[in-house]
Amino acid sequence: MAARRHWLRRNWTAIVGAVIAVLIVVAYYWSWPYVISGPGSAEPVHPRVETGHKLEEKGAFLFTTVSTRSRPNVFDLLYARLNPRMDISTQEKATGGTVNLGAYRNLLSWMRDSSEAGALMAAYGALNREIKVEEQGVIVRAFSEGTKAREHGLQEGDIITSIDGKSALKAEEFAAILAEKKPGDVVKLGGTRGGKPFEVSVPLIKMESTGKAGVGFYRDAVLKVTAPDPVKFDFNDTGGPSAGLMMTLEIVAQLTGEDLTRGYRIAGTGTIAADGSVGQIGGIQYKLMAADREKADYFLVPYVKSGNYSNWNDAQATVNRLKLKPKLVKVSSLQDALDFLRELEPKK
Repeated sequence: MAARRHWLRRNWTAIVGAVIAVLIVVAYYWSWPYVISGPGSAEPVHPRVETGHKLEEKGAFLFTTVSTRSRPNVFDLLYARLNPRMDISTQEKATGGTVNLGAYRNLLSWMRDSSEAGALMAAYGALNREIKVEEQGVIVRAFSEGTKAREHGLQEGDIITSIDGKSALKAEEFAAILAEKKPGDVVKLGGTRGGKPFEVSVPLIKMESTGKAGVGFYRDAVLKVTAPDPVKFDFNDTGGPSAGLMMTLEIVAQLTGEDLTRGYRIAGTGTIAADGSVGQIGGIQYKLMAADREKADYFLVPYVKSGNYSNWNDAQATVNRLKLKPKLVKVSSLQDALDFLRELEPKK
């Protein structure tokens, strides 16, 4: 016994060191169900959009992003906790309750593709030029209360193209097939999930809004937009819809041959609809930080005139709190942005 105590005293430092080393390794590799958000990038749009029309810009349109880290370790969490420009949220809150990160990434990829389609429709609409639009299915945006679809395998981000083997590429076709069903019927939904085929069987429920049978999810149309010009996008390393406005401005500039930047570095964010309306986005505070880091002169901020001023209020609060330099510009539509840019005096 005495010999054992003597051995422990002689090797105590080594034992404590080994325990600490093991704890550090475990802490490094153990992940937690949180998401860390912070400033992302503020990159020029010009190299990522090709229309077949060359344009030399003296300034640049910058699309802005949010940097996120999923399932961080304890050291990441401690760093984020101490960093005033980063935030920590639960995985459920960060994904809007999406069933898993894979489904969430599929949804973000569709949002990016949808923003590219919206940018094309808005740009060509502003120029009064024709563009071809085709529906290619419906996407699961989110589930409604009472649905049984999730527990039977359907996920957010799934693109449905058929019901019971019948084509459901258009919203009207989707609704017409379900109109023949009743609550409790089981339908076979087919389509793509992350680009790969999937098929699930789902029982229908009674929809409270209509009293008719339905799957129980919020959907949007999946659109294929074909422009008369050879337009190409390179945003596969991003996700989400918030680059829509900046994409649209770049398309308009290239198609008209007009340097809308006027020599300035103009950052911004906002979704874009086919009619040119600009929608609110998330994480504007981080995007402003990124724009400030990249020395943007102006920042285009989504502004909804109906009374929901969250992006504008958040942007003002962030600029004031961190003393950021970009000048904020209210934008409710593509036309608002174009009017502002065309009134700018060229930068000397």
